Amino acid sequence: MDELEEIIAWARARGPLPLPLDGWDRASIWGWNQATGSLYAHLWRDTDDPAKPPTVRIEPDDYTPAITLLPTLSQHIAMAADCSPWEALAALFEVEGTQEYLERKVDNARAGDSSTVVTMTEGYSLPKWPYKP
Repeated sequence: MDELEEIIAWARARGPLPLPLDGWDRASIWGWNQATGSLYAHLWRDTDDPAKPPTVRIEPDDYTPAITLLPTLSQHIAMAADCSPWEALAALFEVEGTQEYLERKVDNARAGDSSTVVTMTEGYSLPKWPYKP
């Protein structure tokens, strides 16, 4: 599982995540919608009332197919928020900096660790390298 798949899995498990994008970070969220099988983002400008519907909804509809990749979602966010796609992608990757995400990642790495045990016995030596018969 690569980093993008891991972040999407995190979004699936946690539900809506904050979107820390300058000028849009007060109430904006993104996540995974299981019913549509797609990533989504709901954006409110910092000056908007978060009790009202989002200013911008990025989700599948008649004109937008399902969004299954973070770079694709970042492109939609960048166009809607008038920022660089890299800035939008960096905001989506902010989940990586959360302590809970980092702890989960370490736990997953430990669970997948495998190790090799080497036992040396007396009277046995390794051949010199490079080995020449």
